[in-house]
Amino acid sequence: MKWIILLLAIAVILPTVCLLWFMTQAVKNERLAIRQKLVDSYLARAEDIFYKFPETFWSQEKNHGIICSHVLYDANENITYPVVPENFPDLFKTNELPDSIHKIWKLEFTDNNYPQAIKEYETLSNASSQGDIKHECHLGIVRCLTKQNKLPEAVKICHELAYPDEYIEGKYTPQLICQDRLMLASLYSRTNDKDLLKELQKQIPETIKLFIISEKKIFILNQLIDIAKANDLTESLKTEIKNAKKIIDKSLVSLEVVDYFEQNPDQKSHALNSFYKIRVSEPLYGFYLKINNGKMLNLVKKYDMIPFWQKSIVDFSDELVFCRIFDNDGQLIAGDASEGELFKTLNLKNHFQGWKAELYLRSGIFNQAADKKRFIYIWVASIVIVLMFASTLLASSAVLKQAKLNRLKNDFIATVTHELKTPLASTRLLVDTLLEGKCADKQQETEYLQLISKENARLGRLIDNFLTFSRMERNKQVFAMTPTSPVEIANAATEAIQTKFEKENVHFTMDIAKPLPMINADKDAMTTVLVNLLDNAYKYSNENKEIELRVFVDDSNVCFAVKDNGIGLTRRQMKKVFDKFYQADNSLSRKVEGTGLGLSIVKFIVDAHKGKIEVESKIGKGSEFKIKLNS
Repeated sequence: MKWIILLLAIAVILPTVCLLWFMTQAVKNERLAIRQKLVDSYLARAEDIFYKFPETFWSQEKNHGIICSHVLYDANENITYPVVPENFPDLFKTNELPDSIHKIWKLEFTDNNYPQAIKEYETLSNASSQGDIKHECHLGIVRCLTKQNKLPEAVKICHELAYPDEYIEGKYTPQLICQDRLMLASLYSRTNDKDLLKELQKQIPETIKLFIISEKKIFILNQLIDIAKANDLTESLKTEIKNAKKIIDKSLVSLEVVDYFEQNPDQKSHALNSFYKIRVSEPLYGFYLKINNGKMLNLVKKYDMIPFWQKSIVDFSDELVFCRIFDNDGQLIAGDASEGELFKTLNLKNHFQGWKAELYLRSGIFNQAADKKRFIYIWVASIVIVLMFASTLLASSAVLKQAKLNRLKNDFIATVTHELKTPLASTRLLVDTLLEGKCADKQQETEYLQLISKENARLGRLIDNFLTFSRMERNKQVFAMTPTSPVEIANAATEAIQTKFEKENVHFTMDIAKPLPMINADKDAMTTVLVNLLDNAYKYSNENKEIELRVFVDDSNVCFAVKDNGIGLTRRQMKKVFDKFYQADNSLSRKVEGTGLGLSIVKFIVDAHKGKIEVESKIGKGSEFKIKLNS
């Protein structure tokens, strides 16, 4: 049986292991297939979105104007914007002022002799042909008139300086004209003349047009804006001030980039038509374009570029994937902070050389897509495994049942052979003796005949037990359940074995409680139960036998108890004593005759009456069998 069970186990375990292995591989392959499908589909989308993005970005830039500033270079790589003095020495060069100017300055600033200073300025201006000296003399006259509070005269002269005619304009540099207009604006604000204040509105837009040093323009425009605010002209100059602020912001950005390149000349050179990071105070990205006589570096703030990238990411991302964009410096520009599995890195092209887009599968979402297939595989595998185990259990049960039947058959044959052989041999010997006439007298013949009768009765009991056992196995035993008195059952059982209990060495007592309720039982079957129990008590008791039969009521149950002072049972024997063909002494030399069917028949009958049988026993002190039946 061990080998059969082992083979059955192998027949189940081996296919189960193989099935689980194939299922695992199928799930892995399914995950890989789903992943590859996702990767392929999203790669096509990503290339379409991110490779075409620069053109999209550039067309949007033209519409939205996100370029914050620029730097212009001529063919010799000299900076033409922002305007810096170092690159235009001739344009802003002025002659040194003569000593006569310094003497007049002493009259104006030290002696505070303004009338005399005005005369000296006029004399020097008329005598000189140099534009810068004439300009300084006229400025001195304006200052002196202003200090004498002669504002109308000062305004008239300053206006001629700020807006010179064609002849004088050729003598003045743009930055000097710009300074003159700033002074004129200051004089307008001091006059409180509404007509003159209207003239102030011309100063900011006119100054923006002048091509002067960027740092000076920033300073002068800020001064003009302050003057406009001080004179409540902010609303009327709203557009002009807005444009001026843009000029200031662009100039500041451009100057910072120029200064950065002076300190980091290796960062200045970069490929045309490609954005790259410039590490200034506020992150910028530069983009070189070729123009007619040089090139232009367009500057875009990081936070102006992010919305365009973010829009592309939103267009690409969904519940399965997301993206992150990194610039040429490896810094994150835009993207989802979610956890995920990187499945592709795209090196961007065209205007974004050195930039990259990282594509991720979202954590958990991909597993859900793959787990749908795995769920189906698991269910199919589980059903197959359960069916395999069920069929194996059924096969094992059938094999075990057949083995058990074979064992019972063998035990039955051995027991029948052993139990029938003994009384038959005894009967044959006694009959042969009688037939040969070897008996000494009539009394001996009678004794032999009594022995033959005893062995015949024994054979009858054996055959009855075997027939009862056969009916039990075939479920053919039928019980006639009728209301029966427990007393009648007890009396019938004692009468059946009275002959044995009348011997001198047997002390039998019967205790029947009164009153006793009727029970629904088969009288003959229950009598057989008590006869078997009393017969066992007789057989397994010592030479001085003490046997007791009690009938009583316990918790609405009618109880039959048979107690003896026999050899007793161990715990193991008590558990198996009701099994078919079980005998406590299995040796061939056992002193007690029997087939091992009596107690199994007892339990069968009690179970059929929906009753319960219990046994209590101690080795050497006897046993007590108690039957409980519902009243």
